Amino acid sequence: MEFVKSEPGADPIIVEAYIDASPADVFRAWTDPNIVKRWFGPEPNTLVSATIDLRVGGAWCFLEHQTGTHSSGFRGEYIVIEPERRLVFSWVKFTTRAIGERASTQPSRVEISLSTNGTGTDLHLTHSGIIDNEMRHGFARGWNVGIGGMLVALSNIGGSTHR
Repeated sequence: MEFVKSEPGADPIIVEAYIDASPADVFRAWTDPNIVKRWFGPEPNTLVSATIDLRVGGAWCFLEHQTGTHSSGFRGEYIVIEPERRLVFSWVKFTTRAIGERASTQPSRVEISLSTNGTGTDLHLTHSGIIDNEMRHGFARGWNVGIGGMLVALSNIGGSTHR
């Protein structure tokens, strides 16, 4: 299913989905590390770790890959937290090497809005400020996979579906 609604390569990336789960459950899917690990990543259940300090100014980090010499993933800081309604955070893709070398993208911004729709939730995500066109394409593909994984994860813990 296609959740990205913006044109390929566009800034911002716009993602929309209906999720047959309450806004509270969808918010938890973004903010509970145990649930995040079930859906985020190139495939569900592939994150090495997810850490979340859910407060304005708090950091989050989703580690996709880690060996003794290399790690990669995503990290950022929470800017706005309105439980069950809105979440805004910075977004950086990073790679580190044991010798201290670090590569990362310029910070971008993810804004998530949740609104009740019948017995479910409409999710609207805007990912903006991604400077590199190739990264925009990659992140758009990633959001499609991730939101699909979220639907599966929520259905496994609470009976949600999508339309």
